[in-house]
Amino acid sequence: MEIVIAIIVILVGLFLISLPVKLAASTMGAKRTGTFWCLVALVAASIMHAFGLTLPVVGTIIAFLLSSVAFAVVLGTGFLRGMGIAVLHIIFTAILTVIVVAILGVGVGSIMSFSANLLSFV
Repeated sequence: MEIVIAIIVILVGLFLISLPVKLAASTMGAKRTGTFWCLVALVAASIMHAFGLTLPVVGTIIAFLLSSVAFAVVLGTGFLRGMGIAVLHIIFTAILTVIVVAILGVGVGSIMSFSANLLSFV
């Protein structure tokens, strides 16, 4: 029974992670908006973002542009629409976080401290 619950929690978690990207991709008219493609795009954008942040001074701008390229290539859209997906992804993630916090009744500080504690073990 615990394995079934763990599988359900993992699937719901993956869906919640990919939901903002799916919403942004469908809003921007991307060709591929499936959950798998959105997860692949999110991983690719995260890798490109991390690579861009290694550059001094203009790293944040380069990181944003590289993650936009990753979204555009994986989801099958143009560069400007990839930029739109990157921006809308952030907005939809913030909205989803507020909704989840409101439903669960926990504060954002609690979530942040839990994340910090979780990362300290890694």
